[in-house]
Amino acid sequence: MTSVQDSLRHKIFPHNKSLDLPWVIMLHGLGGNSKIWYKQLKYFKQNFNVITIDLPDHHPNPSFKEWEQHSSFKTCAQMVIRVLDEHKIRKAHFVGISLGSVVIYQLMKTHSHRFHSAVLGGMVVRFNILSATLIRLGSALKNFVPYMWLYRLFAQIMMPKKNHKTSRSIFIQEAKKMGRASFLRWFQLANHVKETTLGAHVNIPKLYISGNEDHLFVKLVRAHVKDDVNGKLHVIPNCGHVCNIEKSDEFNEKAISFIKSNDRLSQLVQAK
Repeated sequence: MTSVQDSLRHKIFPHNKSLDLPWVIMLHGLGGNSKIWYKQLKYFKQNFNVITIDLPDHHPNPSFKEWEQHSSFKTCAQMVIRVLDEHKIRKAHFVGISLGSVVIYQLMKTHSHRFHSAVLGGMVVRFNILSATLIRLGSALKNFVPYMWLYRLFAQIMMPKKNHKTSRSIFIQEAKKMGRASFLRWFQLANHVKETTLGAHVNIPKLYISGNEDHLFVKLVRAHVKDDVNGKLHVIPNCGHVCNIEKSDEFNEKAISFIKSNDRLSQLVQAK
């Protein structure tokens, strides 16, 4: 089931027994789309009602004037919330990967009352020296080279190992559907990641899941989680940035267990 024309494209995967079960909202990473959740859906929809949302500028969304005129993490968050409103979902658990986790951070800052919990896969809290240098290089070259050249370069540097190949290939294949203008809008938003995640330790249970080979980001995530009293980190061995694909069984087990435990806590609080 897809959305109405003026909202972000999304699909609903209802639990086969009850729409009263918790809702889980899934947000993908830069250049991908909801197809990247193909290793999660079978297991998540056995336990929850699930909605996968395609972020603005990502296939198969149409153009949105609102987004083209005011592209920001805040605007993206508002567009995601409209999908929840469309289906009268008051609160949900959110699961993200990479860019999707950054959007979830923005949602936690501006719409914390809509959360039960958050699972933040491949979290990007800020850029280290290497990744910041790559962003600056990309900004300097963006008007002179094809955008897919930039995307492939970043994908190769971010996911360099043999066991990262499947994740890398999926994201490159889907990024071809974005188009230059769409990609560059999100590329520019990368400069605002740090201000989006800064000071966002809101009172929401969070599970960060990262691969130990996520060499651009995992050390920064470790430092970030130390200051988050509502967050805990699970690091997956022999795994890169896109941990929901590379180590899907471990990702699914940890995420589903975390969501279930926090949903029980939510029910106890509401019952008091």
